[in-house]
Amino acid sequence: MRPNRSFPTVTSFFRDPDLFEALRHFVLPALLRRRHPEKKLTIWCAACSHGQEAYSIAILLREYFPTLLANWQFEFIATDISSTAIARARNGEYSTEEIARRLPEKYIRRYFTRRGEAWTVSPELRLLVEFNELDLCEDWSIVPKPIDLVFMRNVLIYYDRATRKHILDRMLSTLRPDGYLFLGATETIVSLGNIFEPVRFDKAIGYQARQSSA
Repeated sequence: MRPNRSFPTVTSFFRDPDLFEALRHFVLPALLRRRHPEKKLTIWCAACSHGQEAYSIAILLREYFPTLLANWQFEFIATDISSTAIARARNGEYSTEEIARRLPEKYIRRYFTRRGEAWTVSPELRLLVEFNELDLCEDWSIVPKPIDLVFMRNVLIYYDRATRKHILDRMLSTLRPDGYLFLGATETIVSLGNIFEPVRFDKAIGYQARQSSA
């Protein structure tokens, strides 16, 4: 079963703060150490909705990992099934209510410009993220491979079990063996086979490809 193209797009900046703490203190430092010889990193937001998640990650990178952006080959793609959502994400314009929800004042000052009743994301953030329309049940050719870090949060719940397993099987061949997949805080893939195993980072949980015991 595929979700209706009008399925809910509830999101916010820095949604689930524990995840962003894990990214800052554990996940990204570990990935940067492992990728340092090649100096290449790729990120995919696989259900980006109106762009708040992608821009939150971009803020985190600019604030705490400037060397990655300055000296590495870095690719950041964000996709969604909804063309309307992608258009809005590319536009990078948000209401005062959306900006005020979980977004620290210091980030508002640095990365947003007020224009009337709307707030617009700064060009430096917009240039970091490539937004494209993509149906997770269809072609993934626009997604660069392999991916180091995937965010597929709060979307699998809209598919039936067989489709969820199909998407995760495809993700296995897209994600690097030591890369990380993050789902929504209330989502789990325990019942969908043993291809991924959970990795705990303090209060956040990610998934990695399960290593063969052979």
